[in-house]
Amino acid sequence: MFWWHRGCTLVGRSYYDKKENGMTIFRWPSGWDPFLGLRQVQRELERLFGDSVGAASRQVGGGSYPPVNVLNGPEELIVQCELAGCHLEDIDLSITGETLVVKGVKKPPEDDSELHYQRRERGVGEFSRTIVLPDRVDADRADARLEAGVLTVRLPKSEAAKPKRIQVK
Repeated sequence: MFWWHRGCTLVGRSYYDKKENGMTIFRWPSGWDPFLGLRQVQRELERLFGDSVGAASRQVGGGSYPPVNVLNGPEELIVQCELAGCHLEDIDLSITGETLVVKGVKKPPEDDSELHYQRRERGVGEFSRTIVLPDRVDADRADARLEAGVLTVRLPKSEAAKPKRIQVK
């Protein structure tokens, strides 16, 4: 374990810079990674116990899954979600006001008792992602397609959301 104190140096650089406005400024030295030790411990645990330690932290269901792109055009919004491994029957979409909710489940592959994971990075389980849309949309004219693991939802803007010209008199 390392204990750092005022004046410690790494490769001839002080960790602390001069005081600015009465405060000591702390700067990480270039190339130094404060989390290197933690990553090394995680890798060693994964080596000893398989990848079950790291896989638990990557299970589907976090707030950032599935990753999305939202494109805003003059007539419609397009939402693209990465859903590799999901089937149509496992995806549920709903729109309320300016909010799109994508829910679903990624099922694990069929279990083969003779095989065990050497590495497991692809998460499985239920997920839900709420996307706040920049404009109101016409949900009745929405179109959703799943192709090559990408869900594309086309959402025509409602008439109230489209820009209107106002003539100046």
